[in-house]
Amino acid sequence: MRRATFYLVLAVAILAVLLLAGCAGKQPERGRLSVSTAQPGPSTTETQQPFSSGWDLSPRRNDAGRVVIDIVPLSLSDDPWEFEVAFNTHSVNLGFDVAGVSVLRCDQGQEYAPTAWDGSSPSGHHRSGVLKFAALDHPTSSVEIVIRDVAEVPERVFHWDLLRRAESLPGDSAIRAAIP
Repeated sequence: MRRATFYLVLAVAILAVLLLAGCAGKQPERGRLSVSTAQPGPSTTETQQPFSSGWDLSPRRNDAGRVVIDIVPLSLSDDPWEFEVAFNTHSVNLGFDVAGVSVLRCDQGQEYAPTAWDGSSPSGHHRSGVLKFAALDHPTSSVEIVIRDVAEVPERVFHWDLLRRAESLPGDSAIRAAIP
């Protein structure tokens, strides 16, 4: 009887460790986004944050289709443009190529493929990393990250605007040229 109880307790402990290890995704390198326990629901939210280089760098969230996606722009003034991205779910496999489902769209509607995805591999329920794009070679007043076909959602759009404060644009002629 004691032996059976011991093995039962041991099996439960091993199962608990495996479950916790399976849900522990790679944490973001920059520490701005983290694994979320929020309940998914169809919404896109924005939170105002300080701006840098004339851009509103507020985090964006979309939680449609049982997958929460959070994106924070890290740099929109240097090359490459970098966006920290986190995917969180408890019911959908995240086994897709992040760079393959993502594009950057400028205010003229032109789309650009990412140059790199520096993040977790395609598996599990929690993924995060940095999505990188070549800096645009023309002025733009807004940019969008578009993520397609994740959790049966055809398109998720994350939008950022150039703020109209020229004094916040030191040394960035492409952005300065976009201000009327």
